[in-house]
Amino acid sequence: MPHIVLTKVKGQDHDKSVKAKILNFLSKLTEDDTSAGLHIEKMQNSVDSRARTARVDQSLRAVLYRLDVGEAEHTYVYAGTWPHDEAIERARTRKLQVNPINGIAELIEVTAPADAPYAAPIAAAWQGEESAAVQVAPAASYLETRGYSRTDLVEGLGLSESVAVSLLAATDEHSLLESAERLENEWQSAAALGLAVGDSIEKIRSDLGLDNAIEDETVAEDTAPPSEDARILSSLKHPAAQMQFTFVEDDEELRRVLEDEDFGAWRVFLHPEQRKYATQNYNGPFRLSGGAGTGKTVVLLHRSRHLQEADPGTRTVLTTFTKALAGNLQRDLERLDPSIQTATTLGDTGVLVKGIDALAAEVRDRAGKDFGLAALAVLGVPLDQAAVLRSNADGWQDAIDDIDPDLPESILNPAFFEAEYLQVVLPSRVTTWDDYLSIRRPGRGVALDRKKRAALWSVVEQYRKSARLSGALSFAEVAEIGAAWLETQRASGSTVSDHVLVDEGQDLIPSHWKLLRALVSPQQNDLFIAEDSHQRIYGHHVVLSRYGIKITGRSRRLTLNYRTTEQNLQFALGVLAGADYLDSEAALESVAGYRSARRGPAPVLLPAKSDEEQVGNIAELIREWIDEGVAPPTIAVLARSNNQAKKVQDGLAQRGESVTLLTSARSAAKQPVVLTMHTAKGMEFSRVVLFDVSDGTIPNQWVIKDIAPEELADALLRERSLLYVAASRARDGLVVSWKGTPSALLGIRDSPQIRSVK
Repeated sequence: MPHIVLTKVKGQDHDKSVKAKILNFLSKLTEDDTSAGLHIEKMQNSVDSRARTARVDQSLRAVLYRLDVGEAEHTYVYAGTWPHDEAIERARTRKLQVNPINGIAELIEVTAPADAPYAAPIAAAWQGEESAAVQVAPAASYLETRGYSRTDLVEGLGLSESVAVSLLAATDEHSLLESAERLENEWQSAAALGLAVGDSIEKIRSDLGLDNAIEDETVAEDTAPPSEDARILSSLKHPAAQMQFTFVEDDEELRRVLEDEDFGAWRVFLHPEQRKYATQNYNGPFRLSGGAGTGKTVVLLHRSRHLQEADPGTRTVLTTFTKALAGNLQRDLERLDPSIQTATTLGDTGVLVKGIDALAAEVRDRAGKDFGLAALAVLGVPLDQAAVLRSNADGWQDAIDDIDPDLPESILNPAFFEAEYLQVVLPSRVTTWDDYLSIRRPGRGVALDRKKRAALWSVVEQYRKSARLSGALSFAEVAEIGAAWLETQRASGSTVSDHVLVDEGQDLIPSHWKLLRALVSPQQNDLFIAEDSHQRIYGHHVVLSRYGIKITGRSRRLTLNYRTTEQNLQFALGVLAGADYLDSEAALESVAGYRSARRGPAPVLLPAKSDEEQVGNIAELIREWIDEGVAPPTIAVLARSNNQAKKVQDGLAQRGESVTLLTSARSAAKQPVVLTMHTAKGMEFSRVVLFDVSDGTIPNQWVIKDIAPEELADALLRERSLLYVAASRARDGLVVSWKGTPSALLGIRDSPQIRSVK
């Protein structure tokens, strides 16, 4: 049976009916490539003797390259479906080859001898021709001014002379990025993006896996060297080639790749750096950071599958911050590989996907009556296992009112007490006044003398007393008690997991981390953490080493964005400008080197005089986008609060635009959606409108009202992060709307970009 290699090529945005025809054609090809009905034709006068075209329907033909290796079945590299004449032209002028410098399989256009890659001297065209009448000095090359040379591009990376000419001709970053986007091979585009942000040649080579190229099998002296087809077949497995080529095993795999659109793209076409992190072994906890859209979650899903394939008997836990995000992970894991073994109960073989609080609750249930005994170490008293669960914020105002402590107004609020409890008291397992008096409070900006500690502790005691009387436990307390029980189990040699994978780690609290640390024994590949400090929109900064998770030397960062266009990415990063963020090792988290693989229109900045005018503008935008053919469910309006989201929904309904109000990060809507910026975490949309990013709305005044001066900076960081998260949800179009004065976090009050959408 012939084998199929799919190629990721530009210009393949086919509708569903064409995709069905392509799937039918490829299925028949894998069954019998000698079938006359396929009309496979070898090209005459083609630059590549392997090139073929075949009929998909009366007007469309597929471009194929046939590889014959030994007596094995043919392998067909499918390079897209095109209108008849275009398919013929592409098959005649494009060659599938092994790059002679780096060993990557690539498709190159060869239209004339002068265009042949790796021809000796660089063309003089980009240097400027000298006219007899006028001498024009060439514009400075953007890459040359940054220290790159022709030798770096051609001999260091393996770019062809013609591509090097194109990139060296760019006079600024904008034109360089445009050239990068036009390149036909994914590895070339990735290399050019690395050049655009100033990566060293060594780093680009490392990221693309060029220093770990797949070598031909060792050939005995009396054995003929491998054929060119065999070399190409081997080079298709190069890490960088797998950004563009993927081997498809069966019809079901074909269907998923062709029909899953964006998900299908990242599911099979991984960047070499992503693939490395998904498959590499680590001698302890590993942290993978990266901006929104850089593929951290993608790596986690592939790593889940890799761990199960490496050892089918292993027990893997995949967790994240919320139940809705966990549901998305479960769905995407099944789409990645329907055959992967999933677990339904902690301790079972397979991949168990649960939100962190649901995971803690399962530990509680597994512990049974011993959970109540474990509470003695955390709360100072044993508890009934069957407690009522409540939010971490519940109960603090009542405790404050009951005690009426003598404390400054700046800290006499539920938010401060909740944070002190979650960051200090609970993870330190403080059960007495003496313990609290002597405990260190790292990361807590507000200093407390003995008198203030005494007043605060009296509120904590009242909070716990009231909870016991009502039979309540907070989610954080369940996690901490669960961690305490798991630690006793591990001490006796019993564990419930072999690997723990964590998504959205920046939003977890200390007790979550202690639970995760206790789930698995310290060993190879124990904890794999994906996070982005710039997306911390809940809670406070956490230093992992304080909770037994040491990642020093085992931390890496992804910088290539696959979701957001370069224009939207730069806008989102601009929201972070001027603020310092610390990562989970307490080091500054940089945004240096972030770039996007896609380009698009500039964000539209849309001022208004009132909420009514904002909603009217949004209604007009939605109508325009739908008229342009944008799928309605991929249009989203993001608001700062639930009340604002409801206001937008009602206002649009009054203007004849029906939208769905989302309350969780999952959607089966058939029309445009409205949701809060918090709810949008983990989601993405084709078009996004940020509603009411106005002075007084963002930062949210209720969030910073009466906050301790020492905690104001961190609260503002979270507001800034929320706006960054919201802006980075947009794949293609981003519109930012406000009334009156725009939020200072946008930094655009005097920007010439501000314009009306009309």
